[in-house]
Amino acid sequence: MDAWMQEHARLYDRAKWNYLFHDGEKDAIVKELISYQNPDGGIGHGFESDIQSPLSAAIPSAEAIFQAYEYDLDCSAAWFQNILSYFEHSVQDIPKYWEDCPKEAMDSPHAPWWHADPGTRFTPNPCACAASALIRYGTEQQRALGNKVAQDCLSLLVGSGDCGDHDTLNLQVLVEQLLAIHSDLITEEVVAALRRRIYENTCFDVSRYEEYCFTPLDFVSSPDSLWYDVVKQGIEQNFEYWFDTINADGVWNPNFTWGVDSAVARQVTQNWIGYITVKRAKILLQFDRIEK
Repeated sequence: MDAWMQEHARLYDRAKWNYLFHDGEKDAIVKELISYQNPDGGIGHGFESDIQSPLSAAIPSAEAIFQAYEYDLDCSAAWFQNILSYFEHSVQDIPKYWEDCPKEAMDSPHAPWWHADPGTRFTPNPCACAASALIRYGTEQQRALGNKVAQDCLSLLVGSGDCGDHDTLNLQVLVEQLLAIHSDLITEEVVAALRRRIYENTCFDVSRYEEYCFTPLDFVSSPDSLWYDVVKQGIEQNFEYWFDTINADGVWNPNFTWGVDSAVARQVTQNWIGYITVKRAKILLQFDRIEK
């Protein structure tokens, strides 16, 4: 596993790996992360490997926020504040607030399921993640925007409308960040609704794990998670599946591909292998299933 990560993982995922297993520095993670950042503060350049455009886009910018939370990076630092500035200045008068990506990004290599979304239907992906950061780490004006977006997100959460897996993951991070600051937006109804959404969007059928679906360990990354009891019935079988499917190099292949054979598509698959492997290894560490 270590040999593969050192030789084949992209520098960003390797920096995370070395932080976890070789006493690496968080500064190395930040250094590699900001190599994907544009002058407008947004993130592009294939940070989200399925969209290779250099242009800033909301989805990869939100992914950078997720990563900052996951590795407890300094959210007061300039690079993170620049991401907040990007979200503040790219907000649009559409139900979704932000496009997933600009239509010009489709001129670059991308996965077949990626398309320019004009944002005519409100979804919490990536709005809830962006709102969480704007509220907790933004300026007064950014907090006001974040609160407006968060209220729409939480209204959808507690309602009966559709709320898919990526939506729920974004709502989860919003609720967790609001809980951390004791926000009045968090009520018992909100917490109960999130528990319901997590359960509804978790696949407990291991026979389907070769398909694209969210498993218990997509929503819970440590036994200390607030949502552990929601998915605990599937935790052990999730770990068993991971150990059963690790390949000869000690890493995991993604359960999705672009469906074409090209140099870019092969590189993207390799990028995903590194991303998935370090993510799973971190969870295994937090559950004491592997040692450093």
